[in-house]
Amino acid sequence: MKIMFTCRDNACRSILAEAIAQKCLPERFEVASAGSEPVGELHPYIESYLDDMGLNPDDFHSKSWDELTGFKPDIVISFGESQHSEIDASPNWGAGGIRVNWELYTPIESGMSKDEFEEQYRQVSASLKRRIDKLGAFYFEKMMHDDICHELEKLRKM
Repeated sequence: MKIMFTCRDNACRSILAEAIAQKCLPERFEVASAGSEPVGELHPYIESYLDDMGLNPDDFHSKSWDELTGFKPDIVISFGESQHSEIDASPNWGAGGIRVNWELYTPIESGMSKDEFEEQYRQVSASLKRRIDKLGAFYFEKMMHDDICHELEKLRKM
């Protein structure tokens, strides 16, 4: 099962989701992240945060979803600020692809201190971990399309 995490910049939320998923999901999952307007580099605070998680920040980079056209995800999880932002803009990978928006806010604001960032990202990270842990319990390959959509919608509301 292939899962793509997307957000506009692919510098924070989607990178963090990819990192948590790589660390926590069973091997039957393949994950990637990308963005519609990638900034080309990770936010420096995210690099530090990944390092604190025991992950190598060099294993992650901000990229366009155009770089991943061969990935063909089964599920696209967007982190737009509203229900229809990134998810509507994302390319239509695969005819059977399933899309959901988890609407996580961007905790990076201009002038935010590293301590403020870390507190907000602890909350975002905990939310992502709860959702991704639940993802790992599903055998989507054995589920009907509507059932998958229903379960992903429940995770959106966590």
